[in-house]
Amino acid sequence: MRLTIIFTWILLSISSLSSCGKPPDQKAYEEIVATMSMEKAKRFFDTYLQSGYRDKLVNEIIEWCKQEETESCYRLAIDVLPKDHPRHKEILAHYDKHFSKKGK
Repeated sequence: MRLTIIFTWILLSISSLSSCGKPPDQKAYEEIVATMSMEKAKRFFDTYLQSGYRDKLVNEIIEWCKQEETESCYRLAIDVLPKDHPRHKEILAHYDKHFSKKGK
């Protein structure tokens, strides 16, 4: 009986630990995607410089802007995306082509 209780307690402890096993960058990425927060995205890029979720988040942000297709979204993306990321230049070129000449 005592051995069963100890064994059950160990199993419960292990299962509760495994549910908390997501790396912090994965948790942050999932929260950003769920909330579509550019502010949180900026913090993510500043905090997790080598994260495997970096490219995925860049792609998500670009998709948000493509769906919204507003100058403000692209302006935010330019400010938020890491300047050293290859797609930053792509977003900057799109902004220049479609928005920077408005009103001129």
